Amino acid sequence: MGQEEKSTTKNRILLAEDNPVVRKGAEHFLEQWGYETIMANDGDEAWSILEKDHSIRLAIVDWNMPGLSGIQICQRLRTRKGPYVYTIIFSARKSLEEKIMALDGGADDYLVKPCKPSELRARLGVGRRIVETAMAPFQAETAPANEPPAPEKPETSETPDEVPDKE
Repeated sequence: MGQEEKSTTKNRILLAEDNPVVRKGAEHFLEQWGYETIMANDGDEAWSILEKDHSIRLAIVDWNMPGLSGIQICQRLRTRKGPYVYTIIFSARKSLEEKIMALDGGADDYLVKPCKPSELRARLGVGRRIVETAMAPFQAETAPANEPPAPEKPETSETPDEVPDKE
């Protein structure tokens, strides 16, 4: 498998990072891996984007940024009505207690920066797999049917699909 994703549609991902150097570096890798990256410079902008664009199913958010923090964004995502957004907190905070705080606060994953691009890519792959698996039943319900539905059978007192109760 090459660098590009096999799917014809790009996975959209929100990248919320206030440091322009970190943001540009992460954007480079995300684009190389086939993601359509939507950028936010601060937490307020990130939340505004997530509220308006429900096609975003993956997000990487910095813990510390102006406006809403990454944790506050996670908490809002977990209490809103709308599609699930798999969220990775990306932070320089390294302590176990802070990682636990982020995960308890609604983050799905936690990465300490700087990180190896291969680790970020692998964790995004997990997120995509989870989101795609969670969405599969909904996509099947909304997909156009290839055949017309079968006519309904008249109700009878005996249904051959039931297993008789033998108590």
